[in-house]
Amino acid sequence: MKNSKKQIAIQRMQILFHNALSNAKNNPGLAQRQAEIVKKISMKFKIQMPFEISLSFCKNCKKFIAPGIESKIRLGSKPKSIRITCSYCNHTYRKIISQ
Repeated sequence: MKNSKKQIAIQRMQILFHNALSNAKNNPGLAQRQAEIVKKISMKFKIQMPFEISLSFCKNCKKFIAPGIESKIRLGSKPKSIRITCSYCNHTYRKIISQ
């Protein structure tokens, strides 16, 4: 019973996340709300968000940032990394790429 609820919650999180990505350009308010619901589902069922979903949230202001729309994504050179800059709070964080 518990396991089936978690599976349904994970599927719902994926659906809402993809809807938030598609609505980010045309309706950013709706996309922000859908991303908040994804976060609430993960907290309620104690499920860790998948990497691609957690990467879309700012680590400083905790808002949903769609790649290329509400954030700037650049590649770093020395340690191979991806730099993500939030357009809401201008916080920049890096994800190191392993070789």
